[in-house]
Amino acid sequence: MKQRKVQTPQEIIAFLRSFKNYIKQPHSMSPQSRCQTNVQTAKKMMNDDHLLKSPTERKQNNEFLCEGIEKKIESLANQIKDLQTKQEQLENQHYQLSKSVKKLNLDKKHQLQERSQMIKKLDQMIDIQLKQEENLNQFKQLFASRKLNN
Repeated sequence: MKQRKVQTPQEIIAFLRSFKNYIKQPHSMSPQSRCQTNVQTAKKMMNDDHLLKSPTERKQNNEFLCEGIEKKIESLANQIKDLQTKQEQLENQHYQLSKSVKKLNLDKKHQLQERSQMIKKLDQMIDIQLKQEENLNQFKQLFASRKLNN
């Protein structure tokens, strides 16, 4: 499958604006199309009543259509610019969010390390306290046995 080249918004705007020049140019009719327009049926005349209009009316109508198309092209260009700014805002938000997530994950990692260190210290303190209790019990037994011997 062929991969389509992604067009930049500037290329799209230039493409849309190229239609302005195309619309403003007078179109010459080929002999074949002239013959087709001259041969009218009743049905065609009903649908193609623009052929009955005078050239000035057609020119005014064409200018009106050109203005409408130009307005649409301008609105599309503005929409593309708005979408570009929104895309930039979303990219900035995505960057900030990913930065925040990385920081949060790093903070959690540090908290877990601190917690494990505190647990190790607590275990050491418990071991020291147990040894002190054992030593105290040994001293009590030693003093109790001396009192009995005396």
